[in-house]
Amino acid sequence: MNRLQSIIAYFCLIYPYPDELSNSRLTKLVYLADWVSALADDRQLTDIHWLFNHYGPYVDDVREAVLYSHNFSLHNDQNVFGSSKNVIKFHGYNDEIRLSERDKKILNLVIEKTKGKYYNEFIDYVYSTYPVQSQNRYLNLDLVKLANEYKHLESLKSPNYW
Repeated sequence: MNRLQSIIAYFCLIYPYPDELSNSRLTKLVYLADWVSALADDRQLTDIHWLFNHYGPYVDDVREAVLYSHNFSLHNDQNVFGSSKNVIKFHGYNDEIRLSERDKKILNLVIEKTKGKYYNEFIDYVYSTYPVQSQNRYLNLDLVKLANEYKHLESLKSPNYW
């Protein structure tokens, strides 16, 4: 499995509500992991070039990574409102996942921050991130650059007085 597939598989195995891992939610979980990593380590976990489209940060990379691997399946299901959703399932084994402890720490943080949120709350949380708040729709999101910009702005708000 490649790195993105390992991240998707980790979410599928660890996320406490696997039936909620629609393509949309999983894609945004990967976005949040890349954002947290950009903030903490000045790098994304993935090499995804994020786009701020009509539905927030979105790319087809997650769906394609799932479709082109025998370790995953995409199931058509319905959400609580009766709308269709594609749920992603991992059918591989834990030892196939190649992630560092640091990567897992970041993914666990994203899970912890989002696991109790219903879909609309989750979307609001994603939309509250600096890249979405600070950029216009239909632009590429350079998360590392935006993380540095965000950290600089935050440092101006709370100066470090000695």
